Amino acid sequence: VNLKTGEINEKIGLDASHFGEGITILGNELFQLTWLNHTCMVYDKETLKSIKEFSYTTEGWGICTDGKQLFMSDGSERIYVRNPKNFEIIKTIEVYTNETAVPRLNELEYVNGLIYANIWTSNEIAVIDPQTGKVMALIDATNLVNEGKGNGEVLNGIAYHAKSNKLYMTGKFWPTLFEVKVLKN
Repeated sequence: VNLKTGEINEKIGLDASHFGEGITILGNELFQLTWLNHTCMVYDKETLKSIKEFSYTTEGWGICTDGKQLFMSDGSERIYVRNPKNFEIIKTIEVYTNETAVPRLNELEYVNGLIYANIWTSNEIAVIDPQTGKVMALIDATNLVNEGKGNGEVLNGIAYHAKSNKLYMTGKFWPTLFEVKVLKN
């Protein structure tokens, strides 16, 4: 998508039997999860041609990368650290605050050494230490939801452009993509 005009430059479609979820880019590969099909499809970043597939046993919700490994959510309080070469689990991170586990982790994005995770059906983004699983902060995105949801559904889109240090958020079927600056209290 052209960020200035909103025009779609290139589009890949899945057949009706697959419900596409999280996407991330690592090196020259684009990784796409499916929600219930237990399949991660890998495409060439430039041509968008399918190059391989991996299987997993959980649901597929969100995926991001730190540039070396993959982080995957399944709608629970767990984030699976996966090897991008074979998709095997390296370790599992339990996400928690000082008080409780944080379930319903959905969309993931790696931002300056931390994982931002949308908490499904809420207006909150958890900021997670990927080493410990500790929630470092909760971002209240209620104002964004009120301004941008329109006739759309839940907040669930997070993207970070490291070169420009810009953070973007949107939701399912929202008419608008927002460039966001997170303010600290």
